Amino acid sequence: MATDIAAPRRRSEKSRTAIVEATRKLLMERGFDKLTIEAVAARAGVGKQTIYRWWPSRHALVADVTLEDADRILRPVARTDDVAADLCAWAVTLATALTTVRGNAMLRALTTAGVEHQDTAARLHAGFNQPIHDAVRGRLTAEGLTAESARDATDAIVGGIVYAILSEGRSFDPHRAESITRTVIAGITTR
Repeated sequence: MATDIAAPRRRSEKSRTAIVEATRKLLMERGFDKLTIEAVAARAGVGKQTIYRWWPSRHALVADVTLEDADRILRPVARTDDVAADLCAWAVTLATALTTVRGNAMLRALTTAGVEHQDTAARLHAGFNQPIHDAVRGRLTAEGLTAESARDATDAIVGGIVYAILSEGRSFDPHRAESITRTVIAGITTR
């Protein structure tokens, strides 16, 4: 007696897209803390098992969705003759992106997911934090700063902006990012 063996189910791009979109919308509506796999499944019109087949946890799902959006925020730093102007323009662009509804939700989800799950933190660091730091550090080392000074200045610029946005939310004025950046650069040049 022959037994029919079903072909393994393959990822449906339509389902994947629905899950990603549902996750994005729910993150903006509810935030990371109130996002559930059940809510994503219901909004996407799929079963929970479909989500868990592709993502082992809520953290992994949020990380993937967030990293898909990260390319809208990750930008290289321009290289002109004025490093301060280049970094200030980059910083204002970053702050503007992180104070939109979507960008702010993404930043908060990144922070929360990274704190709660070590594997997710590593993925988010590699896909989001590291590229941002590399962009600034690369621009500073191109100006002749030592690797250590560039690292510290990068931490101060990026950390100052991100911390302020996490603290103030969308009310953070993106042009304050320029002030933060100029303050750090002034500190570097007076050493």
